[in-house]
Formats: sequence, C-alpha cells, structure tokens
Amino acid sequence: MMNKIILLILLLTLTVSSYAHSVKEGAKAYIQSPKNGAIVSNPVMIKFAIKNFLIAPAGENIHKAGHYHLLINVDEPIDVDVAIPRDKNHLHFDKGELSAKLNLSPGTYTLR
Repeated sequence: MMNKIILLILLLTLTVSSYAHSVKEGAKAYIQSPKNGAIVSNPVMIKFAIKNFLIAPAGENIHKAGHYHLLINVDEPIDVDVAIPRDKNHLHFDKGELSAKLNLSPGTYTLR
C-alpha cells in the first residue's frame, strides 16, 4: 500500500513571456494523462496536451509556440520574466517533447 504514487494534476499555465500578448484566447496547456487523483506506479507516463498554441523546441523562433515545463510539488507562481530553474522539481521539455516517463518515489505529488 505504501508504494503507491498519487498524482494531483493542476492546469498547466502558458508561460511564454515574449508571446504573452499574442497568445490566442482560449490557449490552454494541460496534462492529458494520467488524470487528476490517479494512483499510478513507476514508470509514470505523463502525456501533455495543448489547445490553441503550438509546441516547438526551445530556440526555434516560431510564432505562438513554446515547450512544456513540468513543475513537481511547486506551489509558488511562475514569474515569466525569470528563467525557470532546472532541478528535480522543475523539468524542462525543451526539445518539444509531448510526453515523459518519470520514476517517482512512493507518495503524493502535485504536478502542474
């Protein structure tokens, strides 16, 4: 029973400072799977999804495009004017990845 991983999924927010003024209304990034409250085991497969925006590798200057960041147990808001750290709680998918496999220790996690 103690080896379960419980995921609380929060809506991803688009953090694209240079394009924030031109993001389409209704643009939304989210975690498609697993679903909120899911009890999973390793490896945990995360599938990202997006509406009214594009995904592209970092460094490619494509209008209305960005890449995913996954925040694990991070409560503070993201400041779009400050670089997101690279650590075990701030994962970057700057190659334009649409999914990720994670190995998490048993426990409860908030992903956003």
